Amino acid sequence: MVRMNELGMLVDVSHLSDGGFYDVAQVSRKPFIASHSNCREICNHPRNLTNDMLRILGEKGGIAGVNFGPEFLDHTPGNEESRVEQMAHHLKHMIRYGGIECAAIGTDFDGIEGSLEISSPASMDRLFEHLKKEGLSSEEIEKIAYKNVMRVLHEVL
Repeated sequence: MVRMNELGMLVDVSHLSDGGFYDVAQVSRKPFIASHSNCREICNHPRNLTNDMLRILGEKGGIAGVNFGPEFLDHTPGNEESRVEQMAHHLKHMIRYGGIECAAIGTDFDGIEGSLEISSPASMDRLFEHLKKEGLSSEEIEKIAYKNVMRVLHEVL
């Protein structure tokens, strides 16, 4: 991990076990990311992050990119829908536990299936409009949309 930090590699924990996440958090000297993971408290999927993980990710300057996959948004058996309301719920939870600098967009467009309200970047404004209705400021939405990712890239690369 230290060598990865020295080389300017961006470390992604989205496919790691809980133990792997904590190993990275303990060893990494630079921010790391969960490129496409949601909140386990809302949807109990093993790839989603616990509140403690979100807190640590935020403290380390990392980001969590909300995953648009139905199975990561809602654990209801048979759910195949991915809705803007669910994405916003996860983002607001990420902000609550990791801070506004922790929340980002992950999508996972190349690995998800189902009935997707946002199925391509062309529809992303739906999410941003919903976040604005939920009370997020333009600056907060810009952080989620791209500024948080750009900050981490500049710090790591």
